[in-house]
Amino acid sequence: MQHRSMDPLLLVGSVVVLAAILTWVLPAGRFARVRDPQTGHTVVVPGSYKSVPGSPVGPWGLLQAIPQGLNEAAAVIFYVFLAGAALTVIEATGAIGNTLDHLMWRFGRRPLLILLLASILFLIGGAAYQMYEEILALIPVLCALMQRLRLNGEMAVGISLGTATVGAAFSPFNTFALGISQPMAELRLFSGAGFRTVVFLLAVVIWAGYLAWYASRSRLPESQQPIAHQDHVSRWRPHDLAVLATLNGGMAAVVLGALFWHWDLPQFSAVFVAVGVVAGLVGGLGWRTTAEQFAEGFRRMALAATLIGFARAISVVLANGIVLDTMANALFSPLRHLPLGASSITMFFSESALAFPMPSDSGRAMMSLPVLIPLGDLLGLPRQIVVSSFQFSTVASGMITPTSGAMLAMLALAGVSYSRWLRFIALPAVLLLVLSAAAMAIGVRIGLQ
Repeated sequence: MQHRSMDPLLLVGSVVVLAAILTWVLPAGRFARVRDPQTGHTVVVPGSYKSVPGSPVGPWGLLQAIPQGLNEAAAVIFYVFLAGAALTVIEATGAIGNTLDHLMWRFGRRPLLILLLASILFLIGGAAYQMYEEILALIPVLCALMQRLRLNGEMAVGISLGTATVGAAFSPFNTFALGISQPMAELRLFSGAGFRTVVFLLAVVIWAGYLAWYASRSRLPESQQPIAHQDHVSRWRPHDLAVLATLNGGMAAVVLGALFWHWDLPQFSAVFVAVGVVAGLVGGLGWRTTAEQFAEGFRRMALAATLIGFARAISVVLANGIVLDTMANALFSPLRHLPLGASSITMFFSESALAFPMPSDSGRAMMSLPVLIPLGDLLGLPRQIVVSSFQFSTVASGMITPTSGAMLAMLALAGVSYSRWLRFIALPAVLLLVLSAAAMAIGVRIGLQ
């Protein structure tokens, strides 16, 4: 029986309707908020919650919340559109596929070396811009690479999807996850980088060590090695190097701009426009094909961008119904007697659990952070910890949750069942979740800001 993944738009739309129903059920209430003179953040005043007259959201208000959510999330939506379009152009140049093809030809007899080199490409992509759906087009190439190395389909998905997910979940410079969550928390982009760098290195060691161990024990015997289909000499083309240099230069510009010039999503979007145009031209696509691939990128990202606006409509409905603070207060009540470290770990596992019905990281950020940020203020948790609970939870949304259509598509292309994939990632996933929980508790202990 063919597995049908949950329709994400129907799911988010259902939650929007549920949010409207809650405005009729929950009592309205608000916290007082003040501006912290030290950090400049707008923070909730603990103990200031009070009931106010209700403002339930009816059918017309529900319908209006959707365009309002799209409007409020416009910067994020256009960023997703433009970044996706630029990466579609890069994919069309064939630079990434040719790079893997070249590695397969040159280092085929050194399996650990070629796995390392291939994994680095996806680690950089995941850490820099949360590479995910773009991996789909590369799975057939990676499967051919694994066949030549006498490895199975799990490794093809592991070195690509798994490595990119680990990079994204712990990266100190993730332009996607941090680009969305830190501005929502009124934090300077890429702040807390020192702490995240340490956690990132530990996570990479765990994942890389597991891949090396698995590769060494699971290689097929020589007699079972499939016949190689690539006997010609593979060389990098000059424009492949130019495309890769353009992509890396764009990523460097985004990181430097955020660190030194306080760039935000509009500037990041502009960088991706430039990267897409330059990569298309130096990659030999020409003006017309580059424009066509931009349009194809917009088409691919349409659903993801729409999900962001619909998910933002959830918080719009709850805010218009004046029950957002009521929900935060209800969440706060059972947690206020827990130690801060335990509260932070509970918040992380709650975000990870939310990834199962809501695998879209951008949509989940729009759904959860408006509730978790004031909740963290009430608990006395640093906002970096709240952001980390969201970022670390992308381990679950990226390579565990069965509601991720992109992951299921990659597994299908690699000929790997979901149950086989779960067995493959069980050990490192548990270790990464433990690392995340420990990092949350340590972050609270050191007062991460």
